[in-house]
Amino acid sequence: MNVTTKCLRVRNRKSTCTYCVENCEHNAIEIKDVILIDTNKCTLCGECMIACPLSAIEGIASNRYFEKGSLVFDESCTPSLKELLIYKKRGMTSIQAAYPLNHEWEAVLANANEHLQLLNESPIAVFGKVRDEVLSRRAFFGSFQKEGKRLTKRMAPASWQMEQDDWKITKYFPDFQFYSVKMDKNQCTLCQACFSLCPEDVFQIKDNKLVIENGKCVNCTSCTDVCSENAIEINPDIKRKKEQFEPVHSNTCKDCGHSFYTFGKETEKCHVCANRDPDWLSPY
Repeated sequence: MNVTTKCLRVRNRKSTCTYCVENCEHNAIEIKDVILIDTNKCTLCGECMIACPLSAIEGIASNRYFEKGSLVFDESCTPSLKELLIYKKRGMTSIQAAYPLNHEWEAVLANANEHLQLLNESPIAVFGKVRDEVLSRRAFFGSFQKEGKRLTKRMAPASWQMEQDDWKITKYFPDFQFYSVKMDKNQCTLCQACFSLCPEDVFQIKDNKLVIENGKCVNCTSCTDVCSENAIEINPDIKRKKEQFEPVHSNTCKDCGHSFYTFGKETEKCHVCANRDPDWLSPY
């Protein structure tokens, strides 16, 4: 596994993102100034890679097996909701199982099919398979797993090898949004810190309007982490994507003379001057 420069911990010192750590069952990931992966503990399971909202971790999910468009049931690992949704859009049609799915698989599959219905997609079916064949396949792959990422990548079907951005959910459902971003106009100063640090360009100002593109949001929390006014809230919300618009005004600050955007037409100072201690000299 390799952490790229797209990682929020690399891009933003204020980031609180812990998706990779939370999803690593082997405690192989540690967050310091950057993300550190302990290669002695890492099993190449790919859980961190799949969970990352920005697809900032490169690697192969070595314990996922596919046969003719079907994901083979393996009780030793449980796919995530996001994972099943992406597999479905990449061509997976069913799950093959030699015996009934366990509770964890049943729960995530039911959840995935509920989401697929909201996304106007057909459900994922479950088909039986001769148990000996499944077990022999699992044993075959298991015997080679220690050889690491190189061998796994060579044996995985080409259509299931994930490249850059392949674990970003918005890539597969461009007509839908998975989250709604709410901005409290009474709290927001339009300092635009969230504009600068949002890796998906969710926030923009166009034609004197604040535009929030919900369809781009992956809930990476960059905006909420950097917002000093706690003016941003992100909520799960699967539906046809919809942009939000809020009128803004371009004013000139009476203290520093710089132009700035504001929700209030009568606002006279930019956010820097409005928050500056009057006992301190102006930096302008």
